[in-house]
Amino acid sequence: MWTNKEVRSIDEAYYDDYIINTAKKLHNKRKSNEFIKSARLIGKVIGHLNQYIGDDFFFEYRVRYLIMNGIFEIEGVPRVMRFYSVKLRQS
Repeated sequence: MWTNKEVRSIDEAYYDDYIINTAKKLHNKRKSNEFIKSARLIGKVIGHLNQYIGDDFFFEYRVRYLIMNGIFEIEGVPRVMRFYSVKLRQS
């Protein structure tokens, strides 16, 4: 039974910092700035959110947005998340 739950609208960039910080943690854990499969990154983001969100499409859309805006570098073909990898662009 669902109690005290409500659906709220958020800005589409709401989770961008969380996605970036998750990528930083994955890089730190590997002790390198190598490419990470985007499916791994998105899986970590969804798996560690304390929310009821299961929209892989939304998070992949945001990763692609971060690629287009120079936050991430890409390797591979961005057709579906298993075909490409990302890494944070070095400042």
